Amino acid sequence: MTAALKRNLKILLLTATVVALGSGCFVVPQSGMASEPANTPAVQPTSTATTITSDPKDATIGKYGTRTSATFTVKATGSKLRYTWQRKLASGSWKSISSATKASYVAKASTWKNGSVFRVVVKGDNGTVTSKSAKLTVLSPTKTPAADAEKAFGLTGLTQGVDLSAYQYTPAGRVNLKAIATWTTTDGFTILRTGSGARPKHQTYVSACTNKTEKTGATPVTEDCAYAKLADAATASKLSLGHYWFNGWITSIDTTKKNLFSGDYTTADSARQFVKWLKADGHYTKSSTDPLVLDIEKGHAWVKTYKGKKYTMKLRAWNADEATNFLVTVKSLLTDAGYHPNLYVYMSANAAARLADDGAWYWGNVAGLARLWVASWGTNNGRVPDAQPKVGPWVNYGGWSIWQYTSNAHIAGSGVGGVDADIAQADAWTVR
Repeated sequence: MTAALKRNLKILLLTATVVALGSGCFVVPQSGMASEPANTPAVQPTSTATTITSDPKDATIGKYGTRTSATFTVKATGSKLRYTWQRKLASGSWKSISSATKASYVAKASTWKNGSVFRVVVKGDNGTVTSKSAKLTVLSPTKTPAADAEKAFGLTGLTQGVDLSAYQYTPAGRVNLKAIATWTTTDGFTILRTGSGARPKHQTYVSACTNKTEKTGATPVTEDCAYAKLADAATASKLSLGHYWFNGWITSIDTTKKNLFSGDYTTADSARQFVKWLKADGHYTKSSTDPLVLDIEKGHAWVKTYKGKKYTMKLRAWNADEATNFLVTVKSLLTDAGYHPNLYVYMSANAAARLADDGAWYWGNVAGLARLWVASWGTNNGRVPDAQPKVGPWVNYGGWSIWQYTSNAHIAGSGVGGVDADIAQADAWTVR
């Protein structure tokens, strides 16, 4: 066979093999020939099945306070996912939540009751799956904060009460001290605002008790318009009393040349007025050991006009020297008159733990003069927080004596909404 004939025969065999195998196959290589892949179709990707990779988790919130909502979240994989959140109450069946169609859902205490359960149905192009359920716990204020704190912190002899002012004695809602006494049970108490220096002199304001316009006089102080009636009602309900004075405008705070806000008023003047009103009311006697409290807080901004020019100042909290002067004056006036002053200061836990520039406790000297009534609310849900408050230098004097643990105590029959509530140590009404 000639070389040309052999070459033609090889070509014919190759062509026959391709025809026989069809498109998409490899040609069987002949001796001395390289193999070539034929055209093949693209491999289609396999679609991912709808799968939940992380289920929503149980959550706890408060009915009141700073944490009143929780976010439930699901994580899932798949193609073109759609979400439908469902809920089930303590009894009943699962029902879809309108407009809850995202991977997360925010559940609010204002909408859902304690014990509500949630889940989410996830649909994709390749299946539908349902998450595990998650429970929402909504905490309400308890009736037993003193017992709660004893159990949580290993304390004994605690009592519970509230602190009140004209803000709980308005025409729209006047507090019922009988209901408060029922809530506090044995040895309950209330601490009442006797007066305040928060309003500047010659200042027009609206009385909380009457909703009528009134005006301060030549001195920047006002007696609490509800104090006398609240003290009468508290005594009738057999509640122990405490009395507090809100720090206010004094010359060391007023930076205007004419003392437009404070006049010539001083801390000693404030102390004298506090003592005068205490004695005049009659509930505080020479046998009383009621807490007498200087409330150390900042106040509102006010505007004064003098010769056509406006001056705006915001009341700051009194400093340690000012507080000391007030306390020393109160103690001297009452002791000289045969009383037994049980001195306190009120402030936040953060303020109590403040450090001076030299690293010492800022309120160190004050702690030696007065007990501590401290505000520390946590999430302010009406329940005793998980940790006791910071007390700064009072750590050397037994710690806190009275703890304002919330401003959101809701007491059945009280006639008002959330109130400031407190727990007190067993010796809080004992003169130190």
